[in-house]
Amino acid sequence: MKKLDLTIVSDNVLSIQASFDRIAENLITNWNLKINDSLFTFTELEFYFFKYEIHEDNATHERKHETTQGSWRFHPQGLDIEFSTTEDSDGGILLRGIKSDNEFINGPKRVLEMIFRKMNPVAEIHNKFGLVPSLKKQNAKIYKTFRHGLSKSQDNDFKGAFYRYYTDIEQWDKKHLSAAEKERVKSNSELLNLD
Repeated sequence: MKKLDLTIVSDNVLSIQASFDRIAENLITNWNLKINDSLFTFTELEFYFFKYEIHEDNATHERKHETTQGSWRFHPQGLDIEFSTTEDSDGGILLRGIKSDNEFINGPKRVLEMIFRKMNPVAEIHNKFGLVPSLKKQNAKIYKTFRHGLSKSQDNDFKGAFYRYYTDIEQWDKKHLSAAEKERVKSNSELLNLD
């Protein structure tokens, strides 16, 4: 059975970035989002993590309460998979893109819309929703780039960090991402290499 390990090694910035790389690769290649009878693979994930005095990324939403690793968190930008929250650290992974067969859903609000479209009618209380191991490993080339849409108030040392992971950008829906934007993302990307 594949293991979903969302642990952030937070000794220093490099260990945090290595944790992001490892988690992104695992989610994209080994896990599916299951919504009732539908399975989706991840095509775009964005990482946020704050650790006092080590990785003070102010683009990370401040948590008022402790959260458990692997829990879901809804917020105005979309849906996150949570890292565990402690007194000096918090963070999560924003779901930015998923696909099923050849249908690509890009953008965190569109991902949420698809999740709710696949839910059962309101009078039916039984829904299946969560992550399940992929039946076969996805052989995807994964790229890293800067995060999307950070505001000037979130300007810090990590604004240009490559904390957004994606795959299959050429197949993304043109209505969701223009050719010019695709080129801008691709020209500011690097291939994820875990060796």
